[in-house]
Amino acid sequence: MLDAWKKNKFYSKCKSTTRQTKTRIEMIRKKRNATQKYLKNDIADLIKSGLDVHAYDRTEGLLVELNLLSCYDFLDQYCEQILGHLETISRQRECPENCKEPVGSLMFAAARLADLPELRQLRTMFNERYGNSLECHVNKHFAEKLKPVPHKADVKLQLMQDIAAESGVEWNSIALQQKLYEQKHKDVSDNNKESEDALSNHENMRHHHTKSIESTTKSSSEYNGDDDEVENAKPKQKSVRRKHMDPHENHGIKIPNGEVSRQRNRDGPSGRAASLPVELERISPEELMKGHIRANSCTPDMGHIHPRVPNYEEVVAHLENLSGKSKE
Repeated sequence: MLDAWKKNKFYSKCKSTTRQTKTRIEMIRKKRNATQKYLKNDIADLIKSGLDVHAYDRTEGLLVELNLLSCYDFLDQYCEQILGHLETISRQRECPENCKEPVGSLMFAAARLADLPELRQLRTMFNERYGNSLECHVNKHFAEKLKPVPHKADVKLQLMQDIAAESGVEWNSIALQQKLYEQKHKDVSDNNKESEDALSNHENMRHHHTKSIESTTKSSSEYNGDDDEVENAKPKQKSVRRKHMDPHENHGIKIPNGEVSRQRNRDGPSGRAASLPVELERISPEELMKGHIRANSCTPDMGHIHPRVPNYEEVVAHLENLSGKSKE
């Protein structure tokens, strides 16, 4: 009882949806026929006016309309076949052999014709019943017409020839073919020129980029070379400063031994002389030595140091004089 109810429900729903599909197809066909007639008259007028190139450009739209009209004719025939065998379809679990192509073609067209929403409802019903088992039964000629593929030039020229014959216009396609050939050759040459220009611009940009990288590398190497020269010059400058600041070498100044040892203790490590400012290089060694000794004599951490140390020879002579007087 339940199975019979389901079959009756499928039968009634499929029948009503198929009839609605036929009604909508009839409305669309009327609109498409009007568009087709308008395009044919437009192409005929262009051919009469000698504007066959513009007429050739309009043929693509007309061919699309003609293909759609033939597809709607196919669909209308398929709907008629389904309605004629709908009772058999509703009784059998498997699709009848003579209905596989109509059902499969309707399911195929449902995803490609947006102006027929009823087809999507039929696809849902047939898909629940048969699944995807009918995809291989789609009419190939019908499927080719639904593909959005541009038409060839000879098809367009033949259509123009037919329209000119229907309009009573004498027209020869040889002149148009020559124009199309020249235009195609020109387009190819323009495309080649654009490709060459794009390649040339790419090479120029690449060369400029490489050149900028080389200049940047050269500048960085020169900068590093200058830094190396500065680093190499620093020890020389340091040695010059040491030479000027060393109070114990090559100045012709006689300093007692005790004074030399105390002076070295006050000076500390030899590296301290390099930390003096550059302006001291302009001072003579004698003035620098005097100022250095006076500055060191005022150092609070070294204790009390007599400002003048007697000469060693004078001290020895004075001691000998004293010892001679004591003997006397």
